[in-house]
Amino acid sequence: MKYDIIGDIHGHANKLENLLVKLDYEMPNGVYKQDGHQAVFVGDFIDRGEQHRRTIEIVRNMVKFGNAHAVMGNHEYNAVCYHTLKEGSKTDYLRSHTQSKFKQHEAFLNEYPIGHDDTDSVISWFKELPLFLEFDSFRVVHACWDENAIKQLRDGNYIDENNCLKEKSWAKSADDRTQLFKLIEQVLKGEEADLLDGEYFLDKDGNKRKSVRIKWWGDKSGYCRDIAFGYDPQTISNFPTVKPSIPSNSPSYPGSKPPVFWSLLANRNPDFTTKELMLYRLFGRKGRRFGLLQVPQSRRDREAQ
Repeated sequence: MKYDIIGDIHGHANKLENLLVKLDYEMPNGVYKQDGHQAVFVGDFIDRGEQHRRTIEIVRNMVKFGNAHAVMGNHEYNAVCYHTLKEGSKTDYLRSHTQSKFKQHEAFLNEYPIGHDDTDSVISWFKELPLFLEFDSFRVVHACWDENAIKQLRDGNYIDENNCLKEKSWAKSADDRTQLFKLIEQVLKGEEADLLDGEYFLDKDGNKRKSVRIKWWGDKSGYCRDIAFGYDPQTISNFPTVKPSIPSNSPSYPGSKPPVFWSLLANRNPDFTTKELMLYRLFGRKGRRFGLLQVPQSRRDREAQ
C-alpha cells in the first residue's frame, strides 16, 4: 500500500479535487480512489474556505469506503465544542460564542448552521476522528506527537481503542482548568512556550500573543524565531529577540522512533518522499510534494539498504 499524506484543506474543495486528480485518483462510484493507494488526511478540513460541504463529502466518503484515513485537527475539535451544549444548559456551549470565536468559525457556520440535522451529522462524524494514528512504519498527528501526553490520554481512559476522544471526555476536555484540556491543546495545537514578562508579538490577525508555538523536536535553545514553527514571515519579523521559557516537560522525539507526519504548517522543512509515502500541501508550493518528517532519516535509510 502507498500512502498520500495530505495537509490542511480548510474548506478549499477545489484545491483538494485538483490535487486528487493530479495524483490519479478517480471517482468510479462518486468516491475518489486509486488502487494500491490510500490518502491520509492530517485534519483541519474546515474554516476559512467556502466549500465546506464538498470538502467534507469528499473526505468523509473516502474514509467511509476505506480509501483514506483521517485524524482530527484543532478546527474539527473546536467545531464540536462550539456546537455542543454544556450539560444541563440550553444556552451555554463548550466553546463560548464570543465574537472572535464566531469569526474564526463563520465560514463553516455559513454552510452548517447550528441545530440543523446535516450539521449534527457532521459534528457526530468529527467526534469519530482519532486524535492520532499509528501505522506499521509511521505515525500521524495534527500538531504534536508528545509521547507523555498520549500516554496520559490512554492511562486516563480519555480515548477509546481507536484513539478517539470518548463521549464522556468532551466536557472535561473543554474546561481549561483540567489536565485533559492541556493534553488536547498539546496534541491538536502544539507546544507553546511563554515569553518573558512584558514581551509579546502580534500574530497575522493583529492579536497580541504572549506565548509562541515551538518545535517539539530537536534543539530548543535558540531565540523565538529559531525554534518557532507555523508562522508566516511577517509574524516572525514581529518576534521579540528573546529566548522563550521552555517547559520543563517539553517533549522530544528521538530518531529511533517511527517518522511522524503532521499538519503541513511548518513550510520551511525539507521535502521528503519514499516509495510508500508521498506528502502534499494544498497551499504554498503548488503541485509540489511536501514532507514534514521530523526525524532525521540518514541512519534509517542506511539500515534499510
